[in-house]
Amino acid sequence: MEQLTLSRRRALGLIASGLGTIVAASCGVPAPTTPATSVAGSSPSKPAPAAASATPQPKTGGTLRYGSDVDVNRLDPHFRLGDVYYTVYDRLTQYDINHNVQPMLAESWDVSSDFTTIKFNLRKGVQFHNGTELDATAIKFNSERARDLPNTQLDEAKWWTSIETPDKYTVIFKSDKPRPLAFDYFAFLNTAEPTSASDPTKAVGTGPFKFVEWKQKDSLTLTKNTSYWQSGKPYLDGIVMSVITDPQAMVSRFEGGSLDVAINYPVTDFVRLRDDAGYTQYTFSAGNFSCLGMNCQVAPWDNKKAREALLYAVDRVRWATTVQKGLEDPSTLPWPKTSPAYEEAKSNAFQFDLEKAAAMLKAAGVTGPITGDMIMQNSSAELTAFAQILQNDFAKLGVTLTLKPQDQASYLDVVNNWRYQGFWLGGGSFAQLDPATAFTKSRALSVTGNSSAFSAPVNAAAVELVGRATTEPDSTKRKQLYSDLNDMLLDEVYIICMSPAANRLITTSKVHGVAPTLHSAQRWWETWLA
Repeated sequence: MEQLTLSRRRALGLIASGLGTIVAASCGVPAPTTPATSVAGSSPSKPAPAAASATPQPKTGGTLRYGSDVDVNRLDPHFRLGDVYYTVYDRLTQYDINHNVQPMLAESWDVSSDFTTIKFNLRKGVQFHNGTELDATAIKFNSERARDLPNTQLDEAKWWTSIETPDKYTVIFKSDKPRPLAFDYFAFLNTAEPTSASDPTKAVGTGPFKFVEWKQKDSLTLTKNTSYWQSGKPYLDGIVMSVITDPQAMVSRFEGGSLDVAINYPVTDFVRLRDDAGYTQYTFSAGNFSCLGMNCQVAPWDNKKAREALLYAVDRVRWATTVQKGLEDPSTLPWPKTSPAYEEAKSNAFQFDLEKAAAMLKAAGVTGPITGDMIMQNSSAELTAFAQILQNDFAKLGVTLTLKPQDQASYLDVVNNWRYQGFWLGGGSFAQLDPATAFTKSRALSVTGNSSAFSAPVNAAAVELVGRATTEPDSTKRKQLYSDLNDMLLDEVYIICMSPAANRLITTSKVHGVAPTLHSAQRWWETWLA
């Protein structure tokens, strides 16, 4: 589905006006503007108030009780942090929901005409949570640390040939190649206090909330940063994120009143509450997508022709309409319709056809029986349901699957280290950014280290194509490269996309100021409780 919001009487209009590219070849990066107190179109729409009615004003106080189906993987600023933990940190810049670059720790910036040099002017007087002041050396430290760590989804840190700090509040990034997509990097580079960044028990940033405690597989507790540089924010006293991997336990706790917010609420229950005035629902495209991957080093899936047959063996329409209840649109590509890489014809290619899939497997020399496992996270009722559908359909092709639901940590370990003999069912991220960036950041899409073992041996042509797309300053030429990337994805078939995946967020009616960003997270420092 497109970027939109389902609600009931308080529906959201979160349709982004278009992702586009961050910079145009002719005019450079848009000048920074003062961040709005909320993202346009991100508040529930209501009937126009009577003339005498005052607009509700944000209130301070209260702790937001947040239910999450996934846990924090580790207390490290340079691994993906999730919707709550990321508020411990700030970044140089941020995106609003319409892909506009907004200032954060950087008040302003200058980009050279050839996109090889970016100079940031830092905000003065910003303090880390331990009281030390943010300066240019801290920015340099964080980028270099991200560069030197494996599997951070910050590979762009390797772009920079030098990082200069001519004074306390100026940092200059230099590259030997054009970097027109650089702000896709800066919007995700968390800024940690250097002396504590590698401490697995600490999380010290400059963000609106301070780290208090993490109980693995149980909860994450944050408290208000009373010295935050955005005056008057955050409104909340704190956030407690409860890790709830059982979908029905999530439903019971939320509807029982012990949670204020729940992310990725089970689809069936999300739809059931659509007309309940006690809740507000949000759906927004945050760059996630649902897909099936396979181990490309294990026969017969090391044969590209065999993988191509499976493009016809995945019933995307059933996934979108039956399992996802129409909240997603079936697609053979990961891109939302607002992406510059979206191509309607290619997105609608490869309709479900088991007879054709069987014929293609036979033509590829695949003879049964074939056995394998299918790995998925046990916290998703939707993935569990679709895994059973795939198990039944693949059996008709002579492929016997053993379903292996995993907790989050086990799933990531097994999939990312290729410790499976068949398939993984899950998703990828970062499709909300420039498409070339998605092929750099997303573990599912990456051509140099993805979850499907496609990169071993490395496909040189795919690597070269992604490299050209990330350095081409001409947005028109990049558009053609996006189409070439789509062709490569559908030709190599190291993942099989099912649909762009909208994030589902549901809150009680007392939660206000929910403001999604392109960070696949919320601006919780804007949120308040009535």
